[in-house]
Amino acid sequence: MAFRMITLGDSVTWGQGLLEEEKFDQLVLQALLPLHPEGVTLERFAHSGAIIGPGSGRTATNPEVPVSSPTILAQLALVANPETADLVILNGGINDVGFTRILNPLAVIPSLQNRVEDACHRGMLNLLRAARAVFTKASCRMLVTGYYTILSDQSDPLQIPDLLDLHGTAVSGFMAEADFFDLLADRCEEFFQRSEDALRAAVANVADPRITFVSSGFTEDNAIFVSGTTLLWGLTPELGPEDPAAAARRPECDLTFDQPADFLRRQQCYRASTGHPNVDGAKQYAAKICAALGL
Repeated sequence: MAFRMITLGDSVTWGQGLLEEEKFDQLVLQALLPLHPEGVTLERFAHSGAIIGPGSGRTATNPEVPVSSPTILAQLALVANPETADLVILNGGINDVGFTRILNPLAVIPSLQNRVEDACHRGMLNLLRAARAVFTKASCRMLVTGYYTILSDQSDPLQIPDLLDLHGTAVSGFMAEADFFDLLADRCEEFFQRSEDALRAAVANVADPRITFVSSGFTEDNAIFVSGTTLLWGLTPELGPEDPAAAARRPECDLTFDQPADFLRRQQCYRASTGHPNVDGAKQYAAKICAALGL
């Protein structure tokens, strides 16, 4: 019987903007193949925009389009015969916190700490308890992947306003731009550190030896707009998306966000890869996962 892989979660585990052969679960599959001559299968339920849940919202037909539904809890229910799964890669939490809220240092109520604790600890703990009950095979490994610092003090300050404009965040009129960017870098680092701690705690609290936390291993040098060392998709000089999936994603964005009130979400959808692991970033995730599996 073929070795069976399942991928659940949001845009990071989906592989936003990446071609199929570039996605990190596909890279892990290739690493597993020599050990499983009977073959390795992969079923990916992750999609852009997914929240842990519970919740509901728009559903897109293309996983590249960022919408909240199906939630990651709902993705569990879509897995047929989960008792036969051998490896589950999953993540979750950043969309429950809110990508735009992370990029807004002035969004202080509720605090980022409270949002991360609620999503990445309590929310992930609920998800892992549900996953543990569904994936019952004693030898099944479940790997929870972490996030990264989206933007750091190494990021090119000339490009940061474009990212903020895309997410509807403006530099406060009563604050110097440099001060605002410092706060923004601190906030992104805070999200990374707090989410890392919260996800680790959720894995520890569920107390299942089959479940392991896998850090991305990204540093501040790998944040967006860091020349030469970034592991994230950025924006082109014309403020377009960098990823190869952009052309195919665009008409799907138009179909999903087709109302005048959807203008900003449509623009974000066109550039949905921005801030997500690029080809080298996916390789980094795959390497960390393979190390956790002892490959």
